[in-house]
Amino acid sequence: MADNDSPAPAASSTRKRAEQLAEEIETRILADGWLVGEMIGSEAALIEQYNVSRGVLREAIRLLEHHGSAQMRRGPGGGLFITPPELSAVSRSAALYLRFRKVDISQLVIARRTLELNNLELVGQRIRDPRVISQLKRVLDAEISEATTEGSTRYLRGFHLALADLADNPVMGLFTEICMSLQNEFVTEAKGARREKSSLAEDAAQSHKAHAAIYEALINGDIERARKRMERHLDAIGRYTIDNVASH
Repeated sequence: MADNDSPAPAASSTRKRAEQLAEEIETRILADGWLVGEMIGSEAALIEQYNVSRGVLREAIRLLEHHGSAQMRRGPGGGLFITPPELSAVSRSAALYLRFRKVDISQLVIARRTLELNNLELVGQRIRDPRVISQLKRVLDAEISEATTEGSTRYLRGFHLALADLADNPVMGLFTEICMSLQNEFVTEAKGARREKSSLAEDAAQSHKAHAAIYEALINGDIERARKRMERHLDAIGRYTIDNVASH
């Protein structure tokens, strides 16, 4: 007797072909240089080109839209268009996977520390680039007022994310974002979404002081001092995270 929970053969075949088609289209997008905004084709043209049913194509499009690689636009002049993947979507999926795997908070803290210190070293090699200096300065100038106004310390992540971006290593940047988002999620769950203003102001001031010290060391070419200050800052964040999650 067939298992009642098993998918019908036709539905299973449609999904499998749709997955293959989505992969084929993404391979094409990559081979062509990921030209954001370019139309891949209309629904009718794609059905003919890939010799698939409308159902298979629409399921493939759903997968592409979920991946953030393409989107179908309806109406005159419509079709399947190439889109840039959203970092937040990738980060969220990875964070959910790690939650599913019951990641230990101490493992997360260690991973983030390793990534951020590597980012710092890479930025230190580029610190004479005016773009690097100006971007870090803009973040420093904005973070205190933004954090206090919004009632959240999420803006204090900007300095760390800027370092990840300026390290010019997309792999490091992606995993830094994932670790930071998940670490923040754990703390928010433990302490609540909003914080007392006095506590927020104190945390904002301490983080801003650390960021400013790291920035000053970097622009003065003292990478070793910048690293030591970053280590102290990350260790403090790590202890805060572990203590709050453990007491929750």
